[in-house]
Amino acid sequence: MNTPGHRKILDALSWSCFSRRHTSWCVLLCWPLLVCGLPAEEAEFSTTVTPTLIAPAEGAIQNAGVGTEIWNGGPGHGVTNLVHYAVRVSEYSVNSMIRINWADYEGDQGLYHFEKLDKHFAACIQYGQKLDIGCFMTSAGGGPMIAGAQCSYPRYVHEALQNSAQKDVIAPMFTDKKNRWEPNFENPYFLERYVALLKAFAAYLEQPQSSGGKSVQRKKLVRCIELRHFGYWGEGAYPKKHVPANSVGLIRLADAFIRCFPDIRLVVPTNGMVYIPDIYDPLKAYHFHLLSATNNVGLLGIFRDNWGWDERSSYYQKIYYAANLYEQDGHKLFELLRDRWKFAPLVGEPGRTGPKKDWRPYSCLLDQANYLHPVVIRNCNVSDGSSLHNPTGYSILDDPQALKQFHDMYALMGFRYLFTTAKLARHNGRLEIALDWLNSGLTPTYDAWKIRFILADTAGKEIWSGVSSLDLRTVFPDEHTPPGVVDARKAQTHTDRFPDVHGTGALYLQIVDPEGISPPLALSIRGRTTQGTYLLGTLK
Repeated sequence: MNTPGHRKILDALSWSCFSRRHTSWCVLLCWPLLVCGLPAEEAEFSTTVTPTLIAPAEGAIQNAGVGTEIWNGGPGHGVTNLVHYAVRVSEYSVNSMIRINWADYEGDQGLYHFEKLDKHFAACIQYGQKLDIGCFMTSAGGGPMIAGAQCSYPRYVHEALQNSAQKDVIAPMFTDKKNRWEPNFENPYFLERYVALLKAFAAYLEQPQSSGGKSVQRKKLVRCIELRHFGYWGEGAYPKKHVPANSVGLIRLADAFIRCFPDIRLVVPTNGMVYIPDIYDPLKAYHFHLLSATNNVGLLGIFRDNWGWDERSSYYQKIYYAANLYEQDGHKLFELLRDRWKFAPLVGEPGRTGPKKDWRPYSCLLDQANYLHPVVIRNCNVSDGSSLHNPTGYSILDDPQALKQFHDMYALMGFRYLFTTAKLARHNGRLEIALDWLNSGLTPTYDAWKIRFILADTAGKEIWSGVSSLDLRTVFPDEHTPPGVVDARKAQTHTDRFPDVHGTGALYLQIVDPEGISPPLALSIRGRTTQGTYLLGTLK
């Protein structure tokens, strides 16, 4: 927790615990954003414009790295009813997710078939998307049928386990009651082959992907990698009979992810971090290791599934709230999960649920988001009348109150950046741009966006550009201001100075992806052009 990135964030925050807050819909619908020049005697020009805030009540701001995420990328949109957009930066989803299975990418030992993933990376290039990759599942995925049970890891690994002292076992899946092979995480050969898989996949990501005449290194198309090696679907939860006797093997696999993907954000599961001592005590060291480990990007993020389920249940109280009594070296597990958003992203997907006698489906979704501060939740996997957990046939598409919970959550989720005031001055060619930045959302961005200033002539041709020194990752929501509310007094002023700027024309701001993949970032103000720019004023 002492990397340069963390110190930078902590220095910017100067506070240790974000207040647990509920959404206030006291949103300012028309907050004027004044762009003011300095007095004439101090500058060669002065100018004023008044852009207006886009309030959360008007809908979500579509941006890369925030909001919704769809399965398998491409031109799809997920369950479109779940989100109402005030601003879209692309006609396609900009965030994509795949969850991949070990057996699908290695057949015989050492013969990998990662070329099956080329289509996903090509779609990223074509549609301006980045991938969240859940890899590699060892349970509840596809894979070969062996002795009447499906196996999510290669047949040769299964055979080696069966011929060893640490065998894998057949067990019925709790959802569909079908038999599946479950691995033994104390088997050294299993661990060895999984580490070899990660090394081979890392080498694949180092190579370029080509599509439409453009070539991009694959790892630049990856936003994060989820550690999916343990638990059903890799979500981190197993019944007692599958939990290893200690954390040694699981920590070894987690460390292999860190070594193999040093420069890609890693995200870890939380479903197994529940306080049930008779089941999960052997994994206490593993869970605290996941929440303290770092790679070059920083602390590992977390993923939570089943967003919108009844948060009152004992199970969820024993993961994310004070009922989780796990503690190590003075650190409480639930607090590490609750505050993870301050250092790394929290992502996940909704759950399929149904009505109860005293509870409406998804009625606690907004409270959950305000408490845990997610940045991305997939717009899929919701109850549509066919869930195993939903014998009533309930469908969210027929429930306006549930859809409103999703609309409101996506409108607040992640970051909503804006500037409340811009002051521009130029004297003897020295251009000074001072912006007062605010973040009225629930999290910062975790991606390294670049803020550009562009001077264009009357024909629209770029004649000068400069890059701001501000890192938007350090612009956090204010702890005392409810999400969605703009308080200009809390703005963070940042000034950039550029020498030898002598041209005349329109001065724009544009926030771009340094990798050139994601569309320019949209702010929570009006005035975004089709090029993703915002007019600051005219230099004369």
